[in-house]
Amino acid sequence: MRLRTADISARTIGGETIVLDLPSSQYFAITGIGSRVFELLSEERSVDDLVVAILAEYDVDEATARQDVEAFVDRLHQARLLA
Repeated sequence: MRLRTADISARTIGGETIVLDLPSSQYFAITGIGSRVFELLSEERSVDDLVVAILAEYDVDEATARQDVEAFVDRLHQARLLA
């Protein structure tokens, strides 16, 4: 999975990622680990890939990382931000 790139715009400012879905004109604000996962999804990644990256970069246990990544990815799917 990866982000749709043709019709979304995103900028990270001060640790917060602001995303504009151009077709729907919806704004999303992403903070914390979500900003990093969003960044990682600029390339094709699996949930397992995302969890491994988060474990390498943050002080979090695997169960928590997986739960948070899966919940965040689910929200991205619901918002139709993934290709």
